[in-house]
Amino acid sequence: MNNQIKGLLYYYSTDVIRSAKIFFTILTGAIIASGIVCYLLLGVEEFKMYFAIPFATYFNVAIVAVLLVQGSVPFGLKMGATRKNMYLMHLYFMAMYSFVIAFLGSTLQQVTEWIFHAFGITTYIYVHPAMVLTDNWAMRIAVDTLVMFFIMTLAYLFALIFYRTGLIGGGSLLGILFVVILYGVFEGWLIELAINLFSNVTIITFVSMALIGLGFYFIGFLFMRKITIVNTR
Repeated sequence: MNNQIKGLLYYYSTDVIRSAKIFFTILTGAIIASGIVCYLLLGVEEFKMYFAIPFATYFNVAIVAVLLVQGSVPFGLKMGATRKNMYLMHLYFMAMYSFVIAFLGSTLQQVTEWIFHAFGITTYIYVHPAMVLTDNWAMRIAVDTLVMFFIMTLAYLFALIFYRTGLIGGGSLLGILFVVILYGVFEGWLIELAINLFSNVTIITFVSMALIGLGFYFIGFLFMRKITIVNTR
């Protein structure tokens, strides 16, 4: 990793830390508030509250991936960074950010589970994709890291397409994908594919998702190699 990549990585990581702090502050507040509600309703029969931290963190990483293109590309080019270095920095950043957010999310779930258990709150139930495997702190980090990397690379590719081709190119692509999905659902092959895919989920399933994400990242090079500071609209 050369100094230019380190500089770009430091610049963008510093910029993202503040938004990550705000995100986890809001997320923690929501968990505590809902935990208090569960504590107050402990005597109510059949009352249970389900909460899924991944839904929030997956949404967060998708937004950060889009902003990675819109924010770092114009700044990097103006500062004289090469497209190759920016492209590599994006891969390092997405891998690191996926792991850090997965670590923080799993740790937050683990700590709040201990706290709720200490207060006798049994009606607060966490839901996580790792429940199809072995639901523990380490497995949640592994699963979330792989899934988040897939989401980030997919959002990154779409962000590059929108950046280079504008609303016409990106919107047309989304429209085609929407039609294909609708066609697949009505014909049934898409539903059958989903059933086959998730009927026997193992850690390999999530590793495969990350590898597909790596493929999205490589496709992104086609849009990155001649990118300019002009954001096509």
